[in-house]
Amino acid sequence: MLLEPPVEELVDIVGNKYKLSNLVARRANDIQKKNLLDSTECKDNEISIAAKEVYEGKIVSTN
Repeated sequence: MLLEPPVEELVDIVGNKYKLSNLVARRANDIQKKNLLDSTECKDNEISIAAKEVYEGKIVSTN
């Protein structure tokens, strides 16, 4: 379960929950592919990393 950052705040940032889920899922997929190519392990799961990036403004929706 995603506790930090709060989902409600992420929805406010992105606009709606469907756009948020699509944005986070695509970014998490990119992170997972990069980790597989680099053979690196990360302590946080990809969804948490992607959600934090959205919260910090590193990832934005283009629509």
